[in-house]
Amino acid sequence: MKKLVSLAVGMGMAVLTASTAQAISEAEINNDIAEFQGFFLKRFPGVALEDYVDGVNALPQYAHRRANWELMMDFPPYEPEMEKAEEEWSKAFANGKGFDDCNLAPANTYPVYDEASDDLRTLVADLNGCLKANGEKPIKNVKRGKMARLIAHYKSQFNDEPMAVDFSAAGAQAWYEKGRQFYWAKRGQLNFSCANCHVQNAGNSIRGDVLSAGLGHGVGFPVYRTKWAVAGKPWGTMHRRYGGCNKQVRASPFKAQGTEYKALEYYEAIMNTGVPLKVPSQRQ
Repeated sequence: MKKLVSLAVGMGMAVLTASTAQAISEAEINNDIAEFQGFFLKRFPGVALEDYVDGVNALPQYAHRRANWELMMDFPPYEPEMEKAEEEWSKAFANGKGFDDCNLAPANTYPVYDEASDDLRTLVADLNGCLKANGEKPIKNVKRGKMARLIAHYKSQFNDEPMAVDFSAAGAQAWYEKGRQFYWAKRGQLNFSCANCHVQNAGNSIRGDVLSAGLGHGVGFPVYRTKWAVAGKPWGTMHRRYGGCNKQVRASPFKAQGTEYKALEYYEAIMNTGVPLKVPSQRQ
């Protein structure tokens, strides 16, 4: 983490070119994981690795709001939606098959690197691929609604399983590097990186709210978010949140399920190695 932070702070965009001359290795990625997680465990010594499944609710700076959140979790607002998700998942395709027949990887291993295509398989893409293969129309909105509910239903079956994304292949390591570059690069009119908010300022207040830690990002998605619920669209996938973050720093968002966000999702998933899944989750 010290290496990554010093690159980002002291050299600005230099993190983008730090390792382009030589491919990153599996050992270096393991070191990145140890440094990234070690940074947060030292910054918030009372918060254990598994506690980060609760996102910002786990941080001591959010303690004054945690009681309200815990009361809400007695009767989670997403429960009716999860019942709907189960119905949608169980509905048979026209050919008699269903989502249970899809060739899906364990939820705690996504994104999955596919060597044949040199691409990342996301759960969104695999679900749409299964629909298409069975003569069904793919789901167009991959950021919220039905797609988010289906993902929440599938991932919930793997709750408490630790994140274990494979990055052993050379091609996978190249994707990891793309994601790492995106995470640490500054962008937008505010000239912020993901790390500026969720590493260097994790736990600090901004406009009356508390910035979440990068550790734990992704393990609760899709999330049922209060802010989104007010507009009648409560569910959001990782890529919906990425787009919102880009807009908040006044940068143009990238396409959901595009190269940039897939690489970022891969990087964050790897940084969360060992952190258990907890889906669905509720966020402000």
